[in-house]
Amino acid sequence: MRRRPDLYISYRDETAILKNNTHRVIALIIASALLILGYVADDYWILLLSASIFLTIATWGLNIVSGMAGQISLAHGFFVAVGTYTAAVVGGFSTEFPNKIIGYELDMIIWLPLAGIVAAGVGLIIAPLAVRLKGLNLALVSIGIVYIGSYILSNLKTVTGGAGLGRKTAGYTILGVNFKDGLEIGSLIFTKNQVLYYIGLLVALLLGIGVKNLLRSKIGRAYAAIRDRDIAAEAIGINLARFKASAFALSSFYAGVAGALMFSTIGAVDVERFGLLFSVTFIAIVVIGGVGTVMGPIFGSIFFGLMPGIIKFVIDHSEFIRDSIPLNAAQIERVIFGLFIVGFLMFEPRGLWGVWFRLRNYFKAWPFSY
Repeated sequence: MRRRPDLYISYRDETAILKNNTHRVIALIIASALLILGYVADDYWILLLSASIFLTIATWGLNIVSGMAGQISLAHGFFVAVGTYTAAVVGGFSTEFPNKIIGYELDMIIWLPLAGIVAAGVGLIIAPLAVRLKGLNLALVSIGIVYIGSYILSNLKTVTGGAGLGRKTAGYTILGVNFKDGLEIGSLIFTKNQVLYYIGLLVALLLGIGVKNLLRSKIGRAYAAIRDRDIAAEAIGINLARFKASAFALSSFYAGVAGALMFSTIGAVDVERFGLLFSVTFIAIVVIGGVGTVMGPIFGSIFFGLMPGIIKFVIDHSEFIRDSIPLNAAQIERVIFGLFIVGFLMFEPRGLWGVWFRLRNYFKAWPFSY
């Protein structure tokens, strides 16, 4: 006997990650497509896909503290920087010229989780501010954290290389195997960027399951209560200090892991990259994707990550656009991104996830759409 698709007889069934066979088949198809795409796509699109994956991880982190717990943070880019430089120090190379730079050349299996742990530790140090402040005040303080962090990182030349000079990111060794020049597994040959793409996929899968489980757990429900009305949440026994601190720590962990991976495809990082605009970008991705959801950051990151490639493809294949629009690809990208932010805030606050939710429900009910 078949059950109705949205009829659940237990809370466990309703909160399952893959609720039915249809979801399982779709997940299998998407996973297979991503695995194949990583092998057949050219290097340019691999870089864009990898950027989308790393942005997703970072944006999940921001969604934990802002979308789930309701704490406005504009300092997310700073925690990405902490993870980036932790990985660079632990897994990178030391140099003496033009500045002395620290590097311990350890394995990726060490520097990747350590990047998240150190960033989470810094998040815990800053977390007491979230207990005392909220709303606009917390947002303003987080902006101050960005500028203080930028100043500190610019002057830690043994760690960052200094503003304008930068340093190399962490090395390309995992479980003792160096894949800087590619990796050969049997008859399959993978480039460095392909290996990083698959590593990013695996990390994103694990952390994505973590976000989904968090959302449906006791901790996730406490975050939602704090977000909706913190005074009422405290009245029913929720420890605001503990849960707000844990939200910042978890958010920073995701940011640190993403930062460790994000610049690995480039091979170098400059401290000037981590300004206020960098942090605002994550806010914009959350808004476009959908606040407080698991799928929203995925939608927003794919949109932001693949948009340069799509714009380049359209410009290269449209003489009319090249001749009629006096903007280059980067300028067009900023205009489109800005228009989407304004449009979603005005017409669909739930972002791309909200559009997908409406379309899905429409076709589920069709032809009885009323």
